[in-house]
Amino acid sequence: MNETERQERIQSLQKLRHHLLHRREERGAPVASIDMELNVVRSELQAIYALRRSQAQPAANSPHHAVRHA
Repeated sequence: MNETERQERIQSLQKLRHHLLHRREERGAPVASIDMELNVVRSELQAIYALRRSQAQPAANSPHHAVRHA
């Protein structure tokens, strides 16, 4: 997944999350079912963010970015 696809997926998941949160507030909404969907969305978002962080770390840890103390 490239960065553009990742950004599009994040935006899509965030829209879905907001939709589910609004739907959850409706009278008679199936809260347990919506909560399960929200957990799936949150998990995927967390996984995408974790992957992004792990891919950014090697660049930050390269010798060209190292801070030398005298």
